[in-house]
Amino acid sequence: MGLLEKAGKISDEEKKEEPAPVATPVKADPAPVTKKSKASRKKSAKAPKKVAPKKPKKTRAKRPKSEPKVIPEGFEEVVGARSSLRLFIDFSVNFGFIIAIFVAFALIEIPTTLFLSVALLLSIFNLIIMPIRFKRSMGNVISRTQFINSRGDNATFIYHSMKNTTLASYFIFLLGVFFGISMLGDSSGIEGGDFMNAFIAICLSTILIPLLDYIFRRTREDSMGLWEVAFGGIWLAKATSSPSDNSKSRFMQRLESMADYAESRVDLDDETED
Repeated sequence: MGLLEKAGKISDEEKKEEPAPVATPVKADPAPVTKKSKASRKKSAKAPKKVAPKKPKKTRAKRPKSEPKVIPEGFEEVVGARSSLRLFIDFSVNFGFIIAIFVAFALIEIPTTLFLSVALLLSIFNLIIMPIRFKRSMGNVISRTQFINSRGDNATFIYHSMKNTTLASYFIFLLGVFFGISMLGDSSGIEGGDFMNAFIAICLSTILIPLLDYIFRRTREDSMGLWEVAFGGIWLAKATSSPSDNSKSRFMQRLESMADYAESRVDLDDETED
């Protein structure tokens, strides 16, 4: 028994002295390499840009509407009877005689060369010479009115001429319509061409003048027309001095006597506003 115990102890000591087997490390499989696309490579190569914060847009302040023009101090604006009298006289002198001559020629077929020449000269005299010489037209003298600007001075003769183009454009437009319709007829005898086509186009385009004048009067607070705005503000006011003070011609004295007669027959100061 003693020998068996000794042999068992010796075998146990040998087992303890034997070195433990070394564990072989297991190699892990490498992770699969994913190929990057060209676009992702370029994005990764580029450094990220710093985005600057957007500046708030400045809101433009709206331009204030221009204040309505006011007649200068010391003048009284004319409406009603005086304004109508001035319009009637200037229209009769500038265009009334010319229209009457054409109507008479159409009805009676009388020679019109002499009468038409006199009517044209009278129109030119009232549109140009009267405003240059006396700063007023015949209608202004008889109605005792005057056109003044924002400085209180009499309007130039250019304004008088341009003011009447608004009315004249209606007749020129109708003339273009007449020639345009006549060219459509075979028996009219009017031959077309570049010159005639251009003439008709110009006549028809004149309707833009009264159209713009109407738009100005309807949209503006001061109800000024096209030419009043173009000349910086023009008003029809009562005359502060008589034209005869600067002239002793018989012609001006006749006009003054007509003004006295008009005031004696009609109450021109009874002006009712619409």
